[in-house]
Amino acid sequence: MSDQQIKVIVDSREMRSPVPKALDRLGADLTFETMEVGDYVVSDRCAFERKAIDDFMSSWLTEKKLFSQIGDLAKAYERPILIIEGGNPKYAGRNVHPNAIQGLMNTIAVSFRVPILYSDNPTDTANIIMMIAKREQTEEKRPVSLHGKRSHLNQDEQREYIVSAVNDIGPLTARSLLKHFGSVRAIMTADKEELMRVPKVGDVTADRIIELIGGKYDKR
Repeated sequence: MSDQQIKVIVDSREMRSPVPKALDRLGADLTFETMEVGDYVVSDRCAFERKAIDDFMSSWLTEKKLFSQIGDLAKAYERPILIIEGGNPKYAGRNVHPNAIQGLMNTIAVSFRVPILYSDNPTDTANIIMMIAKREQTEEKRPVSLHGKRSHLNQDEQREYIVSAVNDIGPLTARSLLKHFGSVRAIMTADKEELMRVPKVGDVTADRIIELIGGKYDKR
């Protein structure tokens, strides 16, 4: 299969992005669709969610849609991939403690089982997509097809994801904390002794929660 035969299905909302143009220059055969899940599909099992670093942070902090998008991608495709374009969000310059961002990345990679790749710019993103598309279609002989429908997290699910973003707290522990305290606010204001009354919350996890919430933000 030559480069010209490598197929990539692109979400029509990505048309304004430089990435499709870069893919075209690399010889990809592009098809634009209105996709409910993912931004780029390169096989029946592999799809990408692309987030420019500012979009990634706003999707998490303000629009609260990041977990829905990642969850839908993981449900729909066997090999989901998140590309963060523009560098590591830990160094994005937002007023967010690096530990909180690291906890978020851990949740995406471990709880959702979605690998995270970083790209420098749209051209780099296109190169990554093309390399994996070639592997899927040329080496693995996988067909290209769309899957999945977008879902919406209810408020309880959003609360679970907020708590599970803290380092070393997975979905089960987050659920236990919420059942015990009743709200995210109550968890974040609890002292260490109160936190350790919750099943699966030990000394280390309690310290991490207190450090994250009470620690001083010192990024300059």
